[in-house]
Amino acid sequence: MGPSVLKLSGGLSDQPEALDQVAAHIREADGPVILVHGGGKQIHALSEKLAVPVRQVAGRRITDAATMDVLMHTVGGSVNRGLVSDLMVRGIDAIGLTGADGGLMLGRKRPPLRIDGQEIDFGLVADIEFIRTDLLDTLLNAGLTPVVACLAWSPEHGYLNINADTVAITIAAAVNASAITFLMEPEAVLDADRKPIAMMDQARFQAGVDAGWITDGMRPKLETAFKALSTGIAEVRLTNPDGIASGGGTRITGGKI
Repeated sequence: MGPSVLKLSGGLSDQPEALDQVAAHIREADGPVILVHGGGKQIHALSEKLAVPVRQVAGRRITDAATMDVLMHTVGGSVNRGLVSDLMVRGIDAIGLTGADGGLMLGRKRPPLRIDGQEIDFGLVADIEFIRTDLLDTLLNAGLTPVVACLAWSPEHGYLNINADTVAITIAAAVNASAITFLMEPEAVLDADRKPIAMMDQARFQAGVDAGWITDGMRPKLETAFKALSTGIAEVRLTNPDGIASGGGTRITGGKI
């Protein structure tokens, strides 16, 4: 069976029980697993400590040079190294990677985007141009679990930030993944009454955006999940570590937004 992709939020990356469940899932999966991670929690903490302003638009981070330094120390440093160590302790033969390692993930600097009527320059942020799938195949065939940080590489600009959900679906599409699971802190997407949603289609998504209960980071996360489905990935799910084993969470249905 083909590989699957597991995307882990930074908020879960230092929780021992969550990592126990992630390791159990990797051991019990039908095929190899590629783990992709962000580091929002750690980025915010170090930014605050260093008095680096945190700026986001529609849940997407604006990355200037000072913010990129923070990402290098967190996403590309302590978070990635910590996850590799924590998985090794739990019996998973893990290897940490950024986009620069072996030319795994090449990107170009993203041009300004028009969001809600405004043109936004997100700074040192990438659009992915290339995934080196032969490198991933080699690692997976060797029995290793790649742990991929959300930092792309550009020969012109060096390291570039990229949303970890986008990294996850791009890698999943490139390796013809059988499934992709986005791990977050709630077990499922919650509706306006804070009740879990078992299935999410485009109509319900748009209704949630219009009504204001799909906002901030959840909006781009769901947009990315729909894009994952449109690439041909058979199963797309949003849940938390508890929901992996129970089969809970929110399953995405429908195509491109």
